[in-house]
Amino acid sequence: MAGKDSVIGSTTFMTKVQGVLNELLPETAKANQHAKESEPGSANK
Repeated sequence: MAGKDSVIGSTTFMTKVQGVLNELLPETAKANQHAKESEPGSANK
């Protein structure tokens, strides 16, 4: 795709916010958030 970004149509607002934050946040902040989301039992919160 020659370095061009594309967006798939049926995204929610929160998904778009996460995409923007992914561009702005440092890797350590993204790693901390991922750890919270992937820990056992986090789907029940």
